[in-house]
Amino acid sequence: MALIAVGPLEIFFHGDRRFYRIFLVKPEDVAAVRMWAMNVGAYNIAFGLGIVTGLWMLNFAGNAAGGSAIVIFCCASHFLLGIWLWITEKRLLASAIGQSLGPGLGLLFYALYR
Repeated sequence: MALIAVGPLEIFFHGDRRFYRIFLVKPEDVAAVRMWAMNVGAYNIAFGLGIVTGLWMLNFAGNAAGGSAIVIFCCASHFLLGIWLWITEKRLLASAIGQSLGPGLGLLFYALYR
């Protein structure tokens, strides 16, 4: 899951020059953005685990309503956060699409096939 994979990158590698294209963090700004990058990484991991937990509840634990609610909330949040990312930083269009596309498709398929 992308959120769970990106979270550790944000936490541990937000200042790594190899990821400048993703995070746009200049070497001189690493200390200033550390707190926010680490928290955003933790939020992404938490949302990713929420989606996984919701899917497990939906498919294996016999709690379709609870699992669906968790998945819908997490997907809707990240869909909107991806749009917000693009609104606040136009240079991160690819990241915004990456953040919104999967959750948006999940919401669309849920709406079409429930």
